[in-house]
Amino acid sequence: MSVPVILVTGFLGAGKTSFINALLESGLRRVAAIVNDFGAINIDAEILEGRSDAVIGLGNGCICCSLQGDLLRSLKLVLAQQPEAIVIEASGVSDPRGIVETLSDPVLWNDVRLDAILCVVDAQDLADTPARADDPLWQAQVGAADYVILSKTALADPAGLARLNTRIAAGYRLKSFDVDRDGLPLAVLFTDAITPRAPLPPGRVHSAERFTALDWQAEGRLPFNGFQRLMEDLAPVLWRAKGFVSVIERPGPPLLFQMVGRRAGFETGTSTRTGCRLVLIGETDGFDADAARARLDALIQHPDKKDCK
Repeated sequence: MSVPVILVTGFLGAGKTSFINALLESGLRRVAAIVNDFGAINIDAEILEGRSDAVIGLGNGCICCSLQGDLLRSLKLVLAQQPEAIVIEASGVSDPRGIVETLSDPVLWNDVRLDAILCVVDAQDLADTPARADDPLWQAQVGAADYVILSKTALADPAGLARLNTRIAAGYRLKSFDVDRDGLPLAVLFTDAITPRAPLPPGRVHSAERFTALDWQAEGRLPFNGFQRLMEDLAPVLWRAKGFVSVIERPGPPLLFQMVGRRAGFETGTSTRTGCRLVLIGETDGFDADAARARLDALIQHPDKKDCK
């Protein structure tokens, strides 16, 4: 019997990894995860390590286009571990149409079947940036979905949340689930359908070439205030920033840093590796990755240095 696959899509910083983390912790099934990160440093896969017996990271590209062959090979590796289900996290710059085409490859017909496409939508981001809903990539991600998972609704205005639900229902004819309020919609995640879901209607795949990523890593620690000022300076040209940051003022393992738009925060990380690893994603015509790298290099205090910058 073929293994059911859930494809989780959604814009940069929508909360896809948090949703998959909750799914893996639910114990619903023995689930393997394939995680695509646009940057070469796969932060999301590192976050999920330990949550599943099989977590495979695909970085430095987009599985909707340049990494389709890698996705096929990863599926074969995962299937060798005999999971009860597979969840694929698409990069936030991915058009799910290209991934669905890969999953429809005849070499996979007997092994896997696409059960559902879920699109994670950041309710707070839509409230802060209403124009996000007019972005062609955002529309392609929601338009390909079977269900919408609303994230970060705890701080959203109730009236605005109601309008968002109405917009998704009217514009895309989709049901939305509020995971902050109601938890995981476990009943709809795996349908155990005998027949595969209907194919997507014909259409072009949106390219990820409009985005560029800076992958930066270094042994050493960053000054908290200096790093915070740098991220504030870069925020207007960044869609997303994430990674593990060791700060001078807090000895111990690195902290997990997340930034979506101007919303940023640190939380306790699970990584046992030392140093700093960051992925910054912006638009190709607006984000100067080389300049950002130079500023990070100037901030880092390497282990052999005793004075702080």
